Amino acid sequence: MQNTKNNFDLLRLFAAFQVAFSHSSAHLEHSVPFLWFLSLFPGVPIFFFLSGYLIYGSYQSSSNSRNQTLNFYSKRFLRLFPGLWVCLLFSCFLVWISGYLSNVALNQKDVFLWFTAQSTFFQFYNPEFLRGFGVGALNGALWTIAVELQFYLLVPIVFKLMQQNKFVIFSIIFLFIIFNVLNSYFNSKEHILLKLINVSFAPWFYMFLIGAFFAKFKEYLSLVLRINILVLFISIIIIYFTSDYLNLGWGNKINPFGYALIIAIIIHLAFTYPSLSDRILRKNDISYGIYIYHMPIVNYILYIYGPGVNQFFVAIIGTLAIASFSWFLIERPSLRLKKNALRKN
Repeated sequence: MQNTKNNFDLLRLFAAFQVAFSHSSAHLEHSVPFLWFLSLFPGVPIFFFLSGYLIYGSYQSSSNSRNQTLNFYSKRFLRLFPGLWVCLLFSCFLVWISGYLSNVALNQKDVFLWFTAQSTFFQFYNPEFLRGFGVGALNGALWTIAVELQFYLLVPIVFKLMQQNKFVIFSIIFLFIIFNVLNSYFNSKEHILLKLINVSFAPWFYMFLIGAFFAKFKEYLSLVLRINILVLFISIIIIYFTSDYLNLGWGNKINPFGYALIIAIIIHLAFTYPSLSDRILRKNDISYGIYIYHMPIVNYILYIYGPGVNQFFVAIIGTLAIASFSWFLIERPSLRLKKNALRKN
């Protein structure tokens, strides 16, 4: 199946908006009537599937360069870290102008440790001195960045795995599905080890692997596309309410049956009218900015003004505005640098 065009940019935008909208609604205490529909499609699991598909393709395309490893990881670095570092500085700025720092005792060692963790590979770390700001975690959504970085480190192994026979591939995926279910149902996160397991690659790896599988074996995309999408939508609504009634898990703890339906719908939306994304977005992608900026903005508003309807809309509009600035001023120039700098690799 030829699929040079797709709607992944639109789907990433939807996933980022779902996360930002849900967090803003919950923390700023503004109930939205159609939030249940957005809840059908949890953003983080969608991100992990899309990441598996796209990152596998990126690693594969890097094989055409003289140094595949350098090419691949340089591209990943330029995509993630420039925007992330500017977001970290912006987050620090919000905390500073809020006046919060005058109310806490700061230890230089703790500040250095937190700043280093946020700017490298341990974005899930949250220090005690920030517990009183907003919801208590300045940018708690960034735990997924740490997971993504682990995925990236494992991509060469994933690439080799996808060269094996399908029985081996399906067996590995099934083992990580079991790990995910065990983590969802039995991980209390009460101890540091259990918390670290939850932010490791292992509970989420099957989502990434399924994305990589479809990137490698594109003939399976055609099989999924033969399923009537109306049937898929009806099925996911049934599974959603059934899962809620039986406490089978949704959101980040989505059960494998619901996740399979989400993947099928995502594939349909990605390859039905595949030029739609470019026509609407014109190659602009503010999804990353929406994801990394929404919680610092929510926390600032919550600390200064508290929850409320007006605060909710200010958070959403502010996030969209800052994400747009991030794309045009930081991320897109970095992507252009990526193309120029790596052309010779």
